[in-house]
Amino acid sequence: MGEQVAWDSPDTRRSYAAYRLGALRWLAGGMACLIGAVGLSAYAVLVLKRPGLGVFIVAAVLFGALGLVTGTGGLLRAQRFRRALQRSPWRSAELRVAGAHLRLVFAADDGGADGADGPRAVDARLMTTGRWRVRAVVGHRDGQVLLCPAKDASSYVLTAPGLDNLYGLLPLARGGGLARP
Repeated sequence: MGEQVAWDSPDTRRSYAAYRLGALRWLAGGMACLIGAVGLSAYAVLVLKRPGLGVFIVAAVLFGALGLVTGTGGLLRAQRFRRALQRSPWRSAELRVAGAHLRLVFAADDGGADGADGPRAVDARLMTTGRWRVRAVVGHRDGQVLLCPAKDASSYVLTAPGLDNLYGLLPLARGGGLARP
């Protein structure tokens, strides 16, 4: 394997650090909400003697649980991304968008004409549903992006020049579909 793995690039490490930091922020925010809910409930019952603050306490617990789940999921995805980036090189592809689906068309000289090196084109969808993340990727429509496949091509890590973040992609099952790019 004469190509440099994606992890060796300083831009990749910076993008990975930004992704992981976002997950840590969610985790810390969730923990802060839960700690705040416990403290507020004790204060409301013991000092203020006003159990009517229960709505705010329940909301803080729900937001805290959401933050913990989101942060933990982000950290798990970051570990999967890191393993993929340490194994494979970046592959250049053209991004085409149609609705919620993405098609990544690999260059002919970048290792793939449906042979041993992988498929010529991949239909995929983003793992994220966050609007700002989707808009950032869709903003590179008909442009060049970088793609790093996982070990078994069950998922991909995507980035592009200027994005400074990583995005997870899941390949779509082969088959029909009117909205395919």
